[in-house]
Amino acid sequence: MKVVLIEDVKGTGKAGETKDVADGYARNFLIPKKLAQPATRGAQEQVDRQRATTVQREQRELTEAKALAVRLEAAQVVLKLRSGKDGKLFGAVTNADVASALKQQHSITLDRRKIEFDEPVKAMGPGTAHVKLHRDVTARIPLMVTSA
Repeated sequence: MKVVLIEDVKGTGKAGETKDVADGYARNFLIPKKLAQPATRGAQEQVDRQRATTVQREQRELTEAKALAVRLEAAQVVLKLRSGKDGKLFGAVTNADVASALKQQHSITLDRRKIEFDEPVKAMGPGTAHVKLHRDVTARIPLMVTSA
Protein backbone atom coordinates (compact mmCIF):
# COMPACT_ATOMS: atom_id res chain seq x y z
CA MET A 1 0.00 0.00 0.00
CA LYS A 2 1.32 3.47 -0.85
CA VAL A 3 1.21 6.02 1.96
CA VAL A 4 2.34 9.60 2.43
CA LEU A 5 4.22 9.99 5.71
CA ILE A 6 2.97 12.84 7.88
CA GLU A 7 5.74 12.53 10.48
CA ASP A 8 9.20 10.99 10.49
CA VAL A 9 8.97 7.24 11.12
CA LYS A 10 12.16 5.49 12.18
CA GLY A 11 13.05 2.75 9.72
CA THR A 12 10.42 3.86 7.19
CA GLY A 13 11.12 7.41 6.07
CA LYS A 14 10.87 11.13 6.65
CA ALA A 15 7.79 13.35 6.68
CA GLY A 16 6.47 14.18 3.20
CA GLU A 17 7.85 11.06 1.50
CA THR A 18 5.63 8.63 -0.37
CA LYS A 19 6.48 5.05 0.60
CA ASP A 20 5.24 1.62 -0.37
CA VAL A 21 4.68 -0.34 2.86
CA ALA A 22 2.94 -3.56 3.83
CA ASP A 23 -0.86 -3.30 3.97
CA GLY A 24 -1.06 -4.44 7.62
CA TYR A 25 1.67 -2.03 8.71
CA ALA A 26 -0.21 0.86 7.10
CA ARG A 27 -3.71 -0.12 8.30
CA ASN A 28 -2.77 -1.22 11.83
CA PHE A 29 0.05 1.14 12.77
CA LEU A 30 0.79 4.12 10.53
CA ILE A 31 -2.72 5.35 9.71
CA PRO A 32 -4.33 4.88 13.19
CA LYS A 33 -1.42 6.69 14.88
CA LYS A 34 -1.69 9.51 12.32
CA LEU A 35 1.88 8.94 11.14
CA ALA A 36 0.76 8.47 7.54
CA GLN A 37 -2.26 8.67 5.28
CA PRO A 38 -3.13 6.79 2.09
CA ALA A 39 -1.30 8.18 -0.94
CA THR A 40 -3.81 10.21 -2.91
CA ARG A 41 -3.33 13.32 -4.98
CA GLY A 42 -5.00 15.43 -2.28
CA ALA A 43 -2.78 14.01 0.46
CA GLN A 44 0.37 14.73 -1.53
CA GLU A 45 -0.79 18.28 -2.30
CA GLN A 46 -1.50 18.88 1.39
CA VAL A 47 2.01 17.72 2.34
CA ASP A 48 3.51 19.95 -0.37
CA ARG A 49 1.56 22.97 0.94
CA GLN A 50 2.73 22.28 4.49
CA ARG A 51 6.33 21.99 3.32
CA ALA A 52 6.07 25.28 1.39
CA THR A 53 4.58 27.02 4.43
CA THR A 54 7.36 25.69 6.64
CA VAL A 55 10.04 26.91 4.24
CA GLN A 56 8.47 30.38 4.10
CA ARG A 57 8.23 30.57 7.90
CA GLU A 58 11.87 29.51 8.32
CA GLN A 59 13.00 32.12 5.77
CA ARG A 60 11.02 34.83 7.58
CA GLU A 61 12.48 33.81 10.97
CA LEU A 62 16.01 33.83 9.54
CA THR A 63 15.51 37.30 8.04
CA GLU A 64 14.13 38.64 11.33
CA ALA A 65 17.02 37.08 13.27
CA LYS A 66 19.60 38.67 10.95
CA ALA A 67 17.94 42.08 11.30
CA LEU A 68 17.90 41.78 15.09
CA ALA A 69 21.56 40.68 15.06
CA VAL A 70 22.52 43.86 13.19
CA ARG A 71 20.61 45.97 15.76
CA LEU A 72 22.25 44.15 18.68
CA GLU A 73 25.78 44.45 17.35
CA ALA A 74 25.32 48.18 16.81
CA ALA A 75 23.88 48.75 20.30
CA GLN A 76 26.34 49.69 23.04
CA VAL A 77 24.93 48.43 26.34
CA VAL A 78 26.07 50.37 29.41
CA LEU A 79 25.77 48.51 32.71
CA LYS A 80 26.03 50.43 35.98
CA LEU A 81 26.94 48.02 38.76
CA ARG A 82 28.36 48.31 42.27
CA SER A 83 32.10 47.96 42.49
CA GLY A 84 34.92 48.18 45.01
CA LYS A 85 37.62 50.82 45.22
CA ASP A 86 40.00 48.85 42.99
CA GLY A 87 37.50 48.62 40.11
CA LYS A 88 36.40 45.05 40.73
CA LEU A 89 32.71 44.29 40.68
CA PHE A 90 30.82 42.76 43.57
CA GLY A 91 29.98 39.54 41.70
CA ALA A 92 29.84 39.36 37.91
CA VAL A 93 27.67 40.66 35.10
CA THR A 94 24.71 38.31 34.68
CA ASN A 95 22.58 37.60 31.65
CA ALA A 96 19.60 39.11 33.48
CA ASP A 97 21.56 42.38 33.88
CA VAL A 98 22.24 42.48 30.14
CA ALA A 99 18.62 41.63 29.24
CA SER A 100 17.17 44.36 31.48
CA ALA A 101 19.70 46.94 30.21
CA LEU A 102 18.85 46.07 26.60
CA LYS A 103 15.16 46.55 27.32
CA GLN A 104 15.66 49.88 29.09
CA GLN A 105 18.27 51.43 26.79
CA HIS A 106 17.34 50.09 23.35
CA SER A 107 13.79 48.70 23.71
CA ILE A 108 14.96 45.23 22.65
CA THR A 109 13.35 42.38 24.55
CA LEU A 110 15.41 39.18 24.75
CA ASP A 111 15.05 36.05 26.82
CA ARG A 112 17.85 36.13 29.39
CA ARG A 113 18.53 32.41 28.84
CA LYS A 114 19.71 33.12 25.29
CA ILE A 115 22.45 35.48 26.50
CA GLU A 116 25.81 33.84 27.19
CA PHE A 117 29.35 34.97 28.00
CA ASP A 118 32.64 33.51 26.72
CA GLU A 119 34.20 34.38 30.04
CA PRO A 120 32.59 36.02 33.08
CA VAL A 121 32.76 39.82 33.15
CA LYS A 122 34.01 40.65 36.66
CA ALA A 123 35.75 43.99 36.13
CA MET A 124 34.77 47.43 34.92
CA GLY A 125 35.42 48.24 31.28
CA PRO A 126 34.46 46.70 27.96
CA GLY A 127 33.13 43.19 27.50
CA THR A 128 30.99 41.11 25.15
CA ALA A 129 28.00 38.84 25.39
CA HIS A 130 26.69 36.44 22.77
CA VAL A 131 23.07 35.79 21.82
CA LYS A 132 21.96 32.79 19.76
CA LEU A 133 18.96 34.15 17.83
CA HIS A 134 18.59 31.34 15.29
CA ARG A 135 20.47 28.13 14.59
CA ASP A 136 22.43 30.05 11.90
CA VAL A 137 22.61 33.50 13.54
CA THR A 138 24.62 34.51 16.60
CA ALA A 139 25.03 38.15 17.62
CA ARG A 140 27.74 39.78 19.74
CA ILE A 141 26.58 42.50 22.14
CA PRO A 142 29.25 45.04 23.13
CA LEU A 143 29.10 45.86 26.85
CA MET A 144 30.54 48.73 28.85
CA VAL A 145 30.56 48.17 32.60
CA THR A 146 30.74 51.28 34.79
CA SER A 147 30.51 52.00 38.48
CA ALA A 148 27.15 52.94 39.94
